[in-house]
Amino acid sequence: MKKVVSLLVVLTILFSFAACGETNSTNQTNSPQATKAADTEDTAGSDFTGEELEVAVTYTGDQLTVFQTAIDAFNSANGSKVSITAYGDDYESSLKTRMASEELPDVFQTHGWSILRYKEYLKDLSDQAWVANYDSSALGVIKDTNGEIYVLMISELIGGILVDLDVCEQAGVDPYAIHTWDDLLAASETIKAAGFTPISNGIGAGELANIAGTYYNYEGERYQVGDSMLDGTFDWSLYQDILGDLAKWVNNGYLYEDIATLSGTDNTERWAADKAAFFVGNDPSFLIAAKQLNPDGNYAFIPCCASTDEGVQFVPVGEGDTFGIWKDTKHDALAKALLDYLATPEVAGTINKATGKISALTNAVETDNYGEQLFAALKEKYPDTYYDNYWDRKFMPSGMWSIFGNAGAMLLADSTDDGIQEVIDYLAENYSSLYEEANSK
Repeated sequence: MKKVVSLLVVLTILFSFAACGETNSTNQTNSPQATKAADTEDTAGSDFTGEELEVAVTYTGDQLTVFQTAIDAFNSANGSKVSITAYGDDYESSLKTRMASEELPDVFQTHGWSILRYKEYLKDLSDQAWVANYDSSALGVIKDTNGEIYVLMISELIGGILVDLDVCEQAGVDPYAIHTWDDLLAASETIKAAGFTPISNGIGAGELANIAGTYYNYEGERYQVGDSMLDGTFDWSLYQDILGDLAKWVNNGYLYEDIATLSGTDNTERWAADKAAFFVGNDPSFLIAAKQLNPDGNYAFIPCCASTDEGVQFVPVGEGDTFGIWKDTKHDALAKALLDYLATPEVAGTINKATGKISALTNAVETDNYGEQLFAALKEKYPDTYYDNYWDRKFMPSGMWSIFGNAGAMLLADSTDDGIQEVIDYLAENYSSLYEEANSK
């Protein structure tokens, strides 16, 4: 995710965090101990002076600097000693080790897995005041089947189809008329004939995994086989559908000729120069970067396609910056006070600016955030859009993401029928192994 923090922003945060560190969502006072959790029954009368709390995060670089600034302001306002453990690239393995030893941080980022991996280690936070501020798109990701919510999610990751409206207009294509993957293929043919590259992304893990639910799982789609994916009996020959459509991207010349070696920077520069029409499965941060290169760029963000005319158009949503409280923490009141502080519009909004992510809290939306504007426009134009967790996180065993990445490279290298079959065999074999491994523990 693009880092956009400047010294001016950090200095601004110092003042805004110090101010909001003295404000509670239900009580306002000048006392340095005023920041309390929303659950006032648990936190009323708490004194945090000298109390220690560990927060584990994935942040590095400028994002870590911004978060540290927030924690410093919180400590200054409350007399607490909240410390940050920043694991960076080792976050997942470090958390798994601590899960095994049953000694987790008091507060930690769940990085996409609050329900699927961590819920047995987390406190139920459904009664916290900030829950009422969640955008409806977030609830499908973090609300358990019993209605419980275990985390504060200040931002969300969203995926869809990015559109260059100027390219579409010049080619005579109405992107808002695209509903199915077949519609996208037809539009791509028209755009190619007009001299543009239809699709600017390649074929990787995201293309094979994140959009798969629009063929196999959601209402009105070609198949309803989610249960078989979860119980290990999925017939991978059905993957012929999605692989066949993706192979057409290659075989029909809808991708850049050098897509296999194209760097992310070059891709952004070409997009900003109006070279391509669509970017399938990406989030608005790519458009934010393109807009910085071309302020006159005319872009849109639309849902992923359906596999049938009756199928739902889908936007995958994942946890962005999401914080849970370890169920066995000895610092419950302080942990809830910290989450209440992070949920304030000033703090959540500034962290989201630093990470470039979309707010999951309706009261912390930054209207000058281009990504927020694009998402708001999508919700207005597509009121019936279906929101759910990223498909691979919900239906695939841990470890499949890298397998999908390898499979995408295989398909890009050989998009013939034989190549498609090799990809199916590769996916089936690794899925079986990872499913067995996950269920033998």
